[in-house]
Amino acid sequence: MARNGLVPGPSAFNNLLSSLLRSGSLDEAWRLFSDSGGKVGIIDERSLGIMVKGCCEAGRLDRGFEVFARLKEMNWSPVAYVFTALIDGCCKRGDVERAGGLFSEMSRLGLVAKRNTYRVLLDGYLRKGMKGDGFELYRKMKLSGVVPTVQTCNLMMNVLCKGGDVNGAFEVFDEMRERGIAYGVVTFNILIRGLCRDSRVCEAERLVDLMKRSGINPDVITYNTLIHGFCICGKLDKAFSLFDQLKSNGHSPSLVTYNTLLAGFARAKNLPAVTDLVKEMEERGISPSKVTYTILIDAFTRSDDMQKASDVYSSMQKAGFVPDAHTYGVLVHGFCTKGNMKEASKLFKSMRDGHVEPNDVIYNMMIHGYCKEGSSYRALSLLTEMGEKGMVPNFGSYSRTIEVLCKDCKCEEAEDLLNAMVKSGLTPPVSLHDVISRAKSGTD
Repeated sequence: MARNGLVPGPSAFNNLLSSLLRSGSLDEAWRLFSDSGGKVGIIDERSLGIMVKGCCEAGRLDRGFEVFARLKEMNWSPVAYVFTALIDGCCKRGDVERAGGLFSEMSRLGLVAKRNTYRVLLDGYLRKGMKGDGFELYRKMKLSGVVPTVQTCNLMMNVLCKGGDVNGAFEVFDEMRERGIAYGVVTFNILIRGLCRDSRVCEAERLVDLMKRSGINPDVITYNTLIHGFCICGKLDKAFSLFDQLKSNGHSPSLVTYNTLLAGFARAKNLPAVTDLVKEMEERGISPSKVTYTILIDAFTRSDDMQKASDVYSSMQKAGFVPDAHTYGVLVHGFCTKGNMKEASKLFKSMRDGHVEPNDVIYNMMIHGYCKEGSSYRALSLLTEMGEKGMVPNFGSYSRTIEVLCKDCKCEEAEDLLNAMVKSGLTPPVSLHDVISRAKSGTD
């Protein structure tokens, strides 16, 4: 247009910019904007605002701030939505301090923050773990008379529940109801999860009744959360009853549903129930995940059937799943408990060969296993290795290894290990000192 001597007005120019940005053509929009040269008559405040917002939404925060600086140079006052776009962009980058500075600048300019501005900054604070700043911003929002969105309220309730303040989350819920903020199944699921995490499963179940009275139907997530809560509390009959309710209400159980129930029955050593659930999964065409295989391995190790646990482990590998530290840990624990340190050692070695680093839990399992069979050298070797890797052995690993060393008349190594135990911040009991003294005197 410009080459033909036709100069578009701001309205046509802005429509073109918006169209390009909506279609994801940021580079083309940027060229068009740059070619305008910031000429008044072609662009206006809205043009700059459109570009700031478009750049931020496309993840080009640098360009957004470049346009923002140009806006100030032209003595045009940024509007609230421009600040909101920049605040949102900063929060998504994790730069919440800069986002907070922009929010303060809005206040100095006399711009009134809308609820979306509060929402994006609050989300930024809470995702960054800055709960104090988030709660203070939420308080300011209410004092300023801004009604929070349902997303903001859900975010607040979720953080409160995760922090163990379920009652505080219910206070936010009561405020929502008083203000007439529409809530849905997500809101209830957050509260139900919070109650279950707090072992208040009966209250969580009663909350489902309130859901239904409010015209909101529980979804699969609602049922999964409740089932998990009752499984953790050991109330497997109730968990299975909810599983039946889920199906009778027209929902299809998900992989998460089955994994939750399988883990519950595995902990209870109820292998028939585990087997039935696996069959039902297969009938529904739900393929097991790595988590499923690990749960099944755990089920068989708890029932002292290491052969079947090993078979499931092999099936897992054949299915293309790479075992992680948790999977190895379950198997290592099973073999160590059974006193089969030969197989436990093979697994421990295969972890390294598979580039899976053993964690401190697995090291402690292996140390306890070696101590149980009286292999003081192997136990001490792993304790030393833990220290070299910056891990701290637990109280039991130190104590048992010292006792086994003393039985092998390795008193000097036992004393060195006792000193290392003290340096790690653990206080050895008097009985452990006595064990070393008796070993040195030959009275054991």
